[in-house]
Amino acid sequence: MEQAKKVQIPIERKNGECKNNIPHVILASKSAIRKKKLTEEGIPFEVIVSEADETPNENKSFKAILAEIAMRKAKVVLDKTANRGTRLIIAADQNIVFEGKMYGKPKDINEAREIIQNMRGRDDIYAYTGNAVLLADGDEALETVNVTDIARMYMDEISDEEIEKYLKNTKPLTKCAGILIDDAPFLHLKEGRYSTACGMTTEIAKEMLKTFYKC
Repeated sequence: MEQAKKVQIPIERKNGECKNNIPHVILASKSAIRKKKLTEEGIPFEVIVSEADETPNENKSFKAILAEIAMRKAKVVLDKTANRGTRLIIAADQNIVFEGKMYGKPKDINEAREIIQNMRGRDDIYAYTGNAVLLADGDEALETVNVTDIARMYMDEISDEEIEKYLKNTKPLTKCAGILIDDAPFLHLKEGRYSTACGMTTEIAKEMLKTFYKC
């Protein structure tokens, strides 16, 4: 994965101590799991839903499609907040890739059930997560990271009863492929970042924010 660029930020000093100009963080998503993950990282943030066009360009690769949609979301929020000062805008878009096909949110419970049934016992389930993180000031993006990160997962050989319990007790229609590693005890990370498997590579924003704490 591309590394977030180091941004040179002027830091004021008072009485020989650092005074950090930490940017306001904006999450361009109403996703519960993305909000949860930023909260777990201890990053204060505001939510501004982008409502960007998420129509995929089918002529592009899976990675390019998701990176492009994430950037669309980030740019919409950049425009919405053009009258603001320094801020970090975080956007993401995810699909699950299995057997060469991208899966977004299932249309109904039957589709979610079928997808999960086909995945059980398999270790070639991939979370493709497009990320766009913009360090902005006014209407200008000063630094940009736009990349799709991939995490590989495997699923236990679960029973039909376990699948039905999962479908009943969670909200599968709000998740790509009807499933989420964070609330499915039978889905595990095999390779890559756990945050990517959850739908947003939080390490990118954390890396950019690190610069603001340096003296």
